[in-house]
Amino acid sequence: MIINETKITRILNPTSIDLGDYVINPYKGCSYGCLYCYVRFNKVTLKDPRNWGEYVDVRVNAPELLEKEIAKQKPKRVLLGSTTECFQPIEKEYGLTRKILQILNEKGVYFSILTRSPLITEYIDLLKGGFCESVYFTVNSYVRELKDIFEPKSPSFESRVEAVKLLLEAKLPVIPYFSPILPLVSDYTAAFEKFPGAKRIDFEGLNFNLGNINKIIDLILQFDPKLGRIYKRLCAENDFYDTYWGNVKKDIGKEAVKFKKDHNVYIHSLSGYFENSYGRDTLDNI
Repeated sequence: MIINETKITRILNPTSIDLGDYVINPYKGCSYGCLYCYVRFNKVTLKDPRNWGEYVDVRVNAPELLEKEIAKQKPKRVLLGSTTECFQPIEKEYGLTRKILQILNEKGVYFSILTRSPLITEYIDLLKGGFCESVYFTVNSYVRELKDIFEPKSPSFESRVEAVKLLLEAKLPVIPYFSPILPLVSDYTAAFEKFPGAKRIDFEGLNFNLGNINKIIDLILQFDPKLGRIYKRLCAENDFYDTYWGNVKKDIGKEAVKFKKDHNVYIHSLSGYFENSYGRDTLDNI
């Protein structure tokens, strides 16, 4: 893993994601390097000659910039972690996210967080400062052999479940975010039983428009040829694709009724673009 200290000229960047007016990414890159990560294919990443998952740039002046930019731009809401993991291992050394959360609390700026890292549980005191609107915590469940293929460096699924439970016990606005649903692999309906304290659970299907989807399918083929052939069909046949995901939505809906849980299911259209509204309006009373 290559770690670089860098300085940037701006930390608040406008966003179309409806969780904030601006996004904050204290790091560039991510040491987890998940194979299905959408950030692999954004414009900035594609221009970088380095391999995704093998570098992290530490934006050491991010807290200093944030104080200045808040004073000038007066943001009401921000999102942390749109293109990086704010709580990845390097955060233990640099503490940029901790400093940023302290500043947001001090300045009265509301924030949401996207994460899959149990390290966030060490920041509960800051999350309880009154300005945390939501924490979308990515969880999943499939066999270890496939995790070693798709996200070998990410925290274990078990540790993520425990982290979500700790955040829920702290009465924080946590939404377990089951993503991505790997067809016929991920045990997605079990999420409702795992998180009885969650008011809402969200789900997202695997994006078959990813730039490396053929590599993903090839790996599935090597793991299980029959399963791989189903993935190839999903990628090639619109009707089959729509029927499969329609059944997934029905399954999730049945479990949601059974456990009396609010939920959202986000499915990417085949050969299209994905827009995720995150359903903020349903978070008001969490």
